[in-house]
Amino acid sequence: MVDYNPAETGVMIDAETTVDRDDAIWIEPHGDGYDVWIHIARIADHVPEGRPADLEARKRVHTRYRTEYTRRMLPQPIEERASLEADRASETFVVHLRVDAEGRVHDVDLGPGRLTRSWAMTHREAADAAADAAHPLHATLALALRFAHATLAARRATGALAFYDLHSGFATDEEGHLVRLESTERNSGYIIVQEFMVAANAQIAAWAAGRDLPILFRNHRLAAVAGDAAELRAELDTVAAAGDTAAFEMLRTRMRMVARSATYGPTVHGHHGLQLPVYTHATSPIRRYPDLVTQRILLAVTAGEPSPYTAEDLTELAADLNARITAERERAAEHFRRRAREEAERRLEQADFSALPYPEFAKVLRVAVERGDVPAGLVEDAERRLESGELQLREFSEAYFYGGDPAFVPLRDELNRRLANEPHQAVSLVNKYLQDRLGGPIGAADMLWELDSVGDAAAPAFAARLEIRFNGERRRSPLRTRRTKKDARNHAALALAAGLAGLPDLSCDDRFEPAVEPSKPLLVDADRNPVEAVQIYAARGVVQHLAWEFFSEGPSHERVFTCSAAVTLDGDVRIRAQGRGMSKQAAKNAAAEELRAHIENAVRPEEGAHGADAR
Repeated sequence: MVDYNPAETGVMIDAETTVDRDDAIWIEPHGDGYDVWIHIARIADHVPEGRPADLEARKRVHTRYRTEYTRRMLPQPIEERASLEADRASETFVVHLRVDAEGRVHDVDLGPGRLTRSWAMTHREAADAAADAAHPLHATLALALRFAHATLAARRATGALAFYDLHSGFATDEEGHLVRLESTERNSGYIIVQEFMVAANAQIAAWAAGRDLPILFRNHRLAAVAGDAAELRAELDTVAAAGDTAAFEMLRTRMRMVARSATYGPTVHGHHGLQLPVYTHATSPIRRYPDLVTQRILLAVTAGEPSPYTAEDLTELAADLNARITAERERAAEHFRRRAREEAERRLEQADFSALPYPEFAKVLRVAVERGDVPAGLVEDAERRLESGELQLREFSEAYFYGGDPAFVPLRDELNRRLANEPHQAVSLVNKYLQDRLGGPIGAADMLWELDSVGDAAAPAFAARLEIRFNGERRRSPLRTRRTKKDARNHAALALAAGLAGLPDLSCDDRFEPAVEPSKPLLVDADRNPVEAVQIYAARGVVQHLAWEFFSEGPSHERVFTCSAAVTLDGDVRIRAQGRGMSKQAAKNAAAEELRAHIENAVRPEEGAHGADAR
């Protein structure tokens, strides 16, 4: 490409059906890093504040996309004039970033710009161009993808719940929800767009906060019971490595329980889902009214003029927008609930449920549980879907807790047995029950854990109890004692779930072996998890100086982890092992399995000299 100005050049990457294009990106190498430009359509030029189009846009808040229709925030003629269009010169608001190779932003410049040379592409076309060296835009889009990977890795390193699994079609959104991607979005073009927009919004917000400039910041928090985002992300990575769609759906439901809706405001309260100290919405002013308001402020201030909104104006405006968004969300939820119930009641009359897609089957099952009217064949089909791994947390919970009709007895018994075999799911099930009772998100005072160490170095053990509180009631689990903290919590939750459902309690305490004299080490039970087995050998003094080390390679959404493990035997023989996997835990399990074999070969009386297989 010759005779072009990179600051006025861009690629618009959107869904196949997009007609209102409001952003474009460009990137150039700069030393070891990048120069990045994000152009945003200058909608403020076309929608003066206080005019009819502006007042109507404020009422609508954002464009609504439905299967049957699109309800635009702005009149269509304004959209057509203001939208970016390939190779049409457009006035823009531009964000220019100077970024290093690790994705860290070192310099930000904001202000009016122009887009004089541009291309329009779908997500798939952008992904293909990034992979095709013969494509005219290959160098730019391959660099854009490298930048996206770098910024994604930097966000994950700070603890952000940032996750894409293009194979299974799941990703996290900015509020910490696990969302399904459309088939057209399951490619690297989607990742490019998401990471460029997150970078632009974050840097605009930081720029404004650094100048004590009120704009409509985007604030977000999780419920107190949400847990550590890094642990949840590790769980997502593990599920992605296993390719378990049912586990994805279970996590998706759990994440909806603990993620609260983000809100707009002129003051900064941080963004938990993105793990950013400050964030805003500024990259979609055609589709979102807050973006239009923020653009007006930025255009005025970068031109040396005062903001068109006072802090009091923005406080009132944010409260109005937040209220409208909440009311719309509730209306939409009620509308879809009503339609779903009507359709499910109609389908209850049919004899064969096996042909129903899962979403339709789920609605039918929930209505049948609520009505206590179970048609022939429904329970059998639920059992089949349970066996195939298709039955998801919400429907599992409905039948488990509320399936009072005698026809549900065999299914509930099987659900109880299945839960006992997978006790790690019990916490999610209790979460769902508690959320049903509270009618909303769970707070810190609603769910309480007791956890105590009750073992010793020779036999580590932990005792856990779970209590939930709702509507003036308290329900507690029995105390459950297990060898690990996680296992103790899982079995306490399992016991509580069974009690809430009125089903047999299949949880149990571990049986503890007597302490072993160091001179006569006993082998750990063969059915022990390899990591736990190695830790038990270390606690007994059979081996010393247990150490785990991790490193990873590959892009953040396709990361491969390697774990190196080592112990010392008899004070001088060093035993080492190594394992690889798609998550830290998988790599650790693989390394522990090999290390365990070396340890047991060394301490088994009938084997040869200590450390014979050490390496």
